[in-house]
Amino acid sequence: MQDTNELNKVRQNLDSWLAAFNAKDSDTLFSLYDPESIYANASAPLMRGVEQIKPWYQEAFKAVAGTLYHKEEAAFIEGNMALLLGAYYFAPPEGVSAPDEAHVTGRVLLAYRRNSEGEWKLLFDIDNTPPDINPALFD
Repeated sequence: MQDTNELNKVRQNLDSWLAAFNAKDSDTLFSLYDPESIYANASAPLMRGVEQIKPWYQEAFKAVAGTLYHKEEAAFIEGNMALLLGAYYFAPPEGVSAPDEAHVTGRVLLAYRRNSEGEWKLLFDIDNTPPDINPALFD
């Protein structure tokens, strides 16, 4: 049986991550990462470690406008590892139409590791842009 209390702590990390991302607050955002984190973005090279991932986000934030949403599709926790699978939607700012749905929706697998202090940190972030995710899913 999965530990619901610990899984909710993982979900809280994701909620904090979304709030920091949407605020373009890279300091808070990266306080939620495991130092050994790996990011496999659908449209960028593989990045290893916060020192590679952080500059990429800081540059991306210059062009980011809108709000990122996540909808959980599955969750798993075992010991010090947890997984969240979900759909994402990058909603454009009010009054702006999305240029191409394929670039604003997708699926993400997030892996978390509990550190020695008992905190859940983002370890792996892997996203893709499958055809079954679209903005209507978030209505």
